[in-house]
Order: sequence, then C-alpha cells, then structure tokens
Amino acid sequence: MLSAFKSVPVISYTSISDKSDITKEDFRKHMRTLAQGGYTPISADRLHEFMQGDGEVPGKPVVITFDCCLFDNWINAMPVLDEFGFKAVFFCITGFLHDTPKRTQKADSELLGRDQAFEQALCDKNFSGFMSRQEVYETVHSFGHEVYSASATYPMIFKSSAPKGTYPDKKHWCFHSICRRLKEGDKVYDVGSALAYNGYVVKDDKPVLRGMDERAKQCRFEMEESKKELEYLLARPCGFFSWPCGQYDRLSVSILEETGYKGAFTFDRGANARNTDVRYIKRIRVKGKRPLLWLRKRLGIYSNSIMANLFGRKFRLKI
Repeated sequence: MLSAFKSVPVISYTSISDKSDITKEDFRKHMRTLAQGGYTPISADRLHEFMQGDGEVPGKPVVITFDCCLFDNWINAMPVLDEFGFKAVFFCITGFLHDTPKRTQKADSELLGRDQAFEQALCDKNFSGFMSRQEVYETVHSFGHEVYSASATYPMIFKSSAPKGTYPDKKHWCFHSICRRLKEGDKVYDVGSALAYNGYVVKDDKPVLRGMDERAKQCRFEMEESKKELEYLLARPCGFFSWPCGQYDRLSVSILEETGYKGAFTFDRGANARNTDVRYIKRIRVKGKRPLLWLRKRLGIYSNSIMANLFGRKFRLKI
C-alpha cells in the first residue's frame, strides 16, 4: 500500500567548496547520510520512467543533481561520489565549456567561489571556474555520471523597471549576465531567468521592455544549442533540461517540448510520483549550513507523495 504513495526525492547542489556554504566535508556527511539511510541513487532516465508510470525504482530511491558544472564539482564532489559508489546528474552551461585539458582532482587553494566563477565567465570570458569539455566527457564516460543541459548561457533579465538599488551596494553575479560590466552607481532591478520573463534590458541607462517574440527566440537558442553541443560532445541523447534559476512559464515549457527534451528539473518542491508531470521535476535545494537532521527530514518528507505535496511550494528567487 505504501508503494502507491512513493515519491522520489531529488536533491540539488551547485557549489562544493570551502568558499561556498557547503564544503567537501559537509558534502561527504550528506552522502554518508544517504548511504546510512539506505538510499539508492538512480538516473534521470529511471526517474523519468517511474514518473511516466512505466518503471520500477528501489525501495528508497534518490536522485543527486548538480547545477552549472562548476570546476569545484570536478575537484570536490566527484571524488566523494566515487567513495560511496554513487552516480549523479550534472547540468552543464555549454557556453562556458572550454578546451583546457583535464585537470587533476586534487585540492586547489586557488579554487574560485561560485560568484567569482560566474563573474569571471560573464565579464572576462574566462571559463576556468567551470568544467572543461574533456572533464565533462570524463564525467560521463569514465565516471559513469550523466550530464544534461542547463542552457547555453544561463541568461538572466531584469523582471521590473523599478530600481532595487545601485551597484555595488546591491551586488550579484546575475547582474553581469544582463549588463556585463557595471559601473559604480548603475541602477539594478529585480532579476529573473530570461527564459521565463519577457523582462527589461538596459539601453542608454534605462530599462526597456523586451517582447515575447524576442524571448521565444532566446528560449529556442538556449535549448537547441546546448542540446546540440552536449549530444555532439558526449555522443548520446540529451533528454533533460534544468530550468535556469528554476524558473519557467507556459511559453518556455512549450519550446522545451518543441526542442525535444523529455523532462526538466525545477527548484519547486513537491512529489515526483507516478504519473506526475516530467516537465516540472521537483528538487530539494541544499544550501546553507543546514544540520544533517534537516536533510534526513526532507528526504523522508519528499519520499512520500502525500507529505511531499503537503509541504510543496513554488521556488522564489531571492537576490
């Protein structure tokens, strides 16, 4: 009877580093919690089959995901996954791929934090804070993980024309996706995914509303180009997409379907049960210095579809 209420918890990480709020040792404790709790990591494909009502999953399944393919994932997360024999799902920003030869997986004191890695990529076109093509290839073909799309450029946009402050008093890497280089005193606004909002671009220091046709064109580019790049690099289908910042709307979902993706991952919370919509795969976003009890409780809640829906919520981006 309980199997009728089964839901698969999906946990989401971005950065694993001493410069982030989850260190390598924190991550090791999280993976030990999964192992001691009897959880079995499964693939995105197996999750998809289960949600479509076709496949079976282990008694206590879980999916481990990483957004953006930061270099610290290669240095810190992958060796820990290997320790426990766990496989994970990585989402790659293909426009940040580079041709640096595979780097060692040893501790690196010069490792960039997430915000630094994004700022360096967006402002200077220096993508060394992210995994290289060879590292992404090895992630799949040597380590047995999965890599899918997090878009081509992870584009952001201002959601409103009402200023929220000035740079650098109000500072976030997202702003550089919209304006590249900001000057002291430049106005900044509420931010969202450029795939989910028409939004505003800045022209002559003023916010200008963008049209829906322009957004549709950008959605198609971000989804098609990243899919094509990964399928060429990895020689396998790219069936899944991670919504940038977890945000989507009716237009972006329709283009997701047109461009041939089987499913997409959000930051919404809720049930990943049989016969639930694979365009909105729910995830538990792991961030901050949460106690292990927090993780254990969330895994329990989101393993049961009734509890998962009771505690479900839409993700809200906070900058």
